[in-house]
Amino acid sequence: MAILALAFDSPPAAHEALLEARRLHDKEPVALHDLVIVSAEHGHGEVVESMDPTPVAAAVPSTLFGAIVGAVAAGPLGFLIGGVIAGATGAVVAKLVDTGIPHRLVAQLCKRAKPGQAVVAMLVDNDEAEPLRHLPGAQVVYDRDD
Repeated sequence: MAILALAFDSPPAAHEALLEARRLHDKEPVALHDLVIVSAEHGHGEVVESMDPTPVAAAVPSTLFGAIVGAVAAGPLGFLIGGVIAGATGAVVAKLVDTGIPHRLVAQLCKRAKPGQAVVAMLVDNDEAEPLRHLPGAQVVYDRDD
């Protein structure tokens, strides 16, 4: 995996680059695992968009899985108990485990964003990062391969 952060002169330029990245995706598949957009349009950097999984999004599939396992193991009461326990566990894990772009990196990008600038951070597969480095108007501010 590679984390790539690109700075643009303005939020509209960043969104135009994202449209270009989507066009690239149509030509060559790009697996985008996480995306964070930091905007310093009003002077200080703040996250304006993120693909980070929310606790609710993680709780739903784990609730279903827990309910099915509970029903098989203990019948109707197991269905209820298994769903509640697994759903709560999924929500807590999603809240505590950082599966995408690390929160500390997002905080650094917020601090380092210059007034009026927008930064797009992407988590992609290593071999798919190269075309993204050359998006129009992009200045690479962070580039790390894992």
